[in-house]
Amino acid sequence: MCCMWSTSNPPDDIIGSDPLCDIEDAFQIYIDDDDAMLLYDMTLDEALVKIVTIKAKSHPEQPE
Repeated sequence: MCCMWSTSNPPDDIIGSDPLCDIEDAFQIYIDDDDAMLLYDMTLDEALVKIVTIKAKSHPEQPE
């Protein structure tokens, strides 16, 4: 996932960075500091699973 950030000049803070804000906006989720650091070090496949998990926790399905 770090391919979304500069590898020659990585950001001091992941939170509030343009790529992270784009992910939050696209998936309508909030990513905390811990999850942001995890996402930064994940492959895209791993990040996909993590983002889906975050989204599921933030928007649980209502029982019928």
